[in-house]
Amino acid sequence: MSFMDRDLVPGTPLREDRRSRLVSGRLRLASGTVIPIVVRNLSERGLGVTCKGGPPARGETVLVTLPGTPELEGVVRWSRGNAFGVELNGMVDAGQLAAAIRTEIARMKEAGDWIVSARHRVRVPRANGPRRPI
Repeated sequence: MSFMDRDLVPGTPLREDRRSRLVSGRLRLASGTVIPIVVRNLSERGLGVTCKGGPPARGETVLVTLPGTPELEGVVRWSRGNAFGVELNGMVDAGQLAAAIRTEIARMKEAGDWIVSARHRVRVPRANGPRRPI
């Protein structure tokens, strides 16, 4: 949602609606290097992404692989820290992506692979309260 009146700034392209998501994927750089990524938000033609280590260079062409979708080509348009944005040449089908994620979750539950402690560090609160006063 934007609070800016687009009529006051003629020629300004409309920004597509973005959907907040946390989706694991892969990014293939022009050099052939493949890095794991987490998509934080997506629109039909773009992705907000984070990765470990430094992001690809601005202007670099990349290939993005997400669950249940064909490989998509895009260009890195901005970066800030480990976060960056990719403008896609094709379109992301959010419904297809969501269906693929639901299918994978169902498969993991049936296989017994859906154990939180196996995927994340589980922290148990201290029995005698916090170390310092709140």
